Amino acid sequence: MPYLARVLLKGSVVVLPLVITAWLLWSTLLWLDNIGLELLSWTGLEIDSASSGIPGFGLIVMLVSLFVVGLLIQFNPINWLHTYLEDTLLRFPVVKTLYGAVKDFTVMFDGQKKQPQPVVLVDMPGQGTLVGFITNQNVPAVVQQTRPEQPLVAVYLPMSYMVGGYTLFLPKAQLTQVDWSFEEAMRFAITAGVSQSQSLNQAKSRPPTNDSAATEM
Repeated sequence: MPYLARVLLKGSVVVLPLVITAWLLWSTLLWLDNIGLELLSWTGLEIDSASSGIPGFGLIVMLVSLFVVGLLIQFNPINWLHTYLEDTLLRFPVVKTLYGAVKDFTVMFDGQKKQPQPVVLVDMPGQGTLVGFITNQNVPAVVQQTRPEQPLVAVYLPMSYMVGGYTLFLPKAQLTQVDWSFEEAMRFAITAGVSQSQSLNQAKSRPPTNDSAATEM
């Protein structure tokens, strides 16, 4: 590969992650800002960030609204009303699927309700070992009845460079739990083991070699 092409590739590796991350964050902030301004328009107040003189005024309104909702939901009457409306929504098949999926995703960010998802190595005889995550240790009774002699757990196997994966019901004897954080294991699996962050962490934890020690001396 020509020298100029190698330099261009290295520059792209450095710049593209920064640019894409900044663009995603900026797009998310603009989206939340527009939602906040839309909420104000529903109350009859036509205010935008330019006229108010406060950049991100809609974002401030959105954050305050979420904070107020978080306070109100702690009161029993409001919590009961939310539960009643939620149960009503879950009676509709399509709405139940969409609402349930979105809620399960948001609950992942709730520190009080978040359940640990242990990282495990799944032994595939004759094929190797896969990285998986135990998502539920209480599988449905109809599933457990098929293997009454072996306790089953639900294990999610992510697919590299794809938004998706497989959920398997596996016996605990086929799993080896490892002391690996969920974030690092997921990043490693999704990137097929070429995660730069993982490489940096391994480099930091690796003891210095004789060559590097001699160089420092």
